[in-house]
Amino acid sequence: MKHKCLFLALSAILAAWCVPAAERPAPTEKEKVFIFVGHPDDTIACAGTMFLMKDLFELHVGVFTHGERGCGEKGFRDGSTRAVRTKEEEAAAAMVGAKVHWFEEVDGDAYPNREVCHQVADLLKELKPRAVIAMWPLDFHLDHAMSCACVQKAIGIAGMRDRIEFYFMEESYDSRTFMPAYYVDVTDVMELKREFIRKHVCQNPNDSMCRIEMEDGAARAQRCAMYIIRRGKCHVERFAVYDGKPQGHRCIFTELPPPKGWSQDWKDAKPSRFTPEGGMK
Repeated sequence: MKHKCLFLALSAILAAWCVPAAERPAPTEKEKVFIFVGHPDDTIACAGTMFLMKDLFELHVGVFTHGERGCGEKGFRDGSTRAVRTKEEEAAAAMVGAKVHWFEEVDGDAYPNREVCHQVADLLKELKPRAVIAMWPLDFHLDHAMSCACVQKAIGIAGMRDRIEFYFMEESYDSRTFMPAYYVDVTDVMELKREFIRKHVCQNPNDSMCRIEMEDGAARAQRCAMYIIRRGKCHVERFAVYDGKPQGHRCIFTELPPPKGWSQDWKDAKPSRFTPEGGMK
């Protein structure tokens, strides 16, 4: 009996192997999430969320510029800053398994012209993402706002306006009047987020970006009226939608691990000194 069962199992495996490749069921592909930012290090704003998403979705990052002016005019003129920041972003993206797509707008002079909008639209049509995450349109840095305008125009050109989930991320100290709809608890991946930030060496002198992000992440949790019981502290990344309402019948954020140990308590809210008006956006 034992030998008969073994024979039947081997026969089934051999039969499946002999099925022509064209007739075999295709492996299930992950849905794609496309994140579009202004500069190489702007992905820090949603890095924790990317770590939570990386096993659920196929991640793609579009970068509007190469951050060429991020280390002064000399590095801009000789191209050295572009080379360094490109390498740093590729290393950070590799941590979350994301593929980076580069565009050729110039840091400090970025603009959503017809050519680049069509380039982004062509990429969207190729990727067919389930969701797009852009930078918040009201931003102190105009390159951030221009990148947001570009991807919004590209979504329209690609004919995807009613077929994708579209969200905005909050940048730590440049977003203005941000109106969050979703709060992602990234406490469990904060050490990974620190490593992600530290990949951007040229923009992180004295580990200052880590300190800012750690404090502002905790302040975001407090500002959303969530007093965190577990470990006494929590780090949050926030996302917005138009009109502050969920879009359609699906939401990528509802598929992430839910916040743990949250309870409502405004009296413990504390602003971050790194954000406008003391952090109350």
